[in-house]
Amino acid sequence: MLCLANPDTAITQRASPNTAWLNEPKTATDWFVEKFPDQVRTYGSPFLEERTRTQTGTTSSTPVVFNTDCLAACLGGDQRLGHTVIYYTEELQFYYYDPRDQMYHSTTPEKMGNLLRALLARCASEVPGEAHIFNLFSTFRTDAAVKSVVNRAKSILAAETSFFAVNSPHQRVNGPELHQRLALVFAEKLLEPCPNSMLTVGQTYALFTAFTKQRDMPVMKRSSFKSMMADVIRDAYGLGVRNDLVNPETQKQMCGWKGLRPAAA
Repeated sequence: MLCLANPDTAITQRASPNTAWLNEPKTATDWFVEKFPDQVRTYGSPFLEERTRTQTGTTSSTPVVFNTDCLAACLGGDQRLGHTVIYYTEELQFYYYDPRDQMYHSTTPEKMGNLLRALLARCASEVPGEAHIFNLFSTFRTDAAVKSVVNRAKSILAAETSFFAVNSPHQRVNGPELHQRLALVFAEKLLEPCPNSMLTVGQTYALFTAFTKQRDMPVMKRSSFKSMMADVIRDAYGLGVRNDLVNPETQKQMCGWKGLRPAAA
């Protein structure tokens, strides 16, 4: 008999301290309910199961088809343990959160697939009975099956552009927003308005590079610096980049800001 396990019932039973099988899941669905209750509650039972009754009167349950949405959501991690995975649509990139440094690190679809294979293999080894083993350890772990789940995870775990915005609490390793956030502090602390002063892009880049090194951050490429700093200074001081500044010593035209200078120490 084919059936879908009731995830709400399983979740309720798992939450009851008087349940004898709290740490001993009897089916693959039980195992995923225990590890990923929120995902199961949202996306439904992880498997379509075939249940048969043996001659002794016991019931055997075999997963025959997996719920792609539920397994994709499970790749998002267990937030109770501080594990989180997102798919950043702006870059078509998976990121996982590492509680050790409290930052997001990039990862690949292949590694996401390996994570799914590991979950299924662990489920097969921890659920009693031989009926579960073949599909969990073989059929559901094929390249085609895993790829379908990872591809679905791109929409299930999708995060908007604002996820790594300058004012967002989320941080990733070597993300461009790290320099943007530092640039806001730099403009506020190390620059000041002065009507008769000029500040070139080159001077500003040298100051910002030194400011970056003081904080043990990687140096930003100059080609990316100008456009970033132009936006920051425009917002902070209402000044736009000018290409008609003249060096009083060499009489050469320079690119920079008029009415701005390094802040006095």
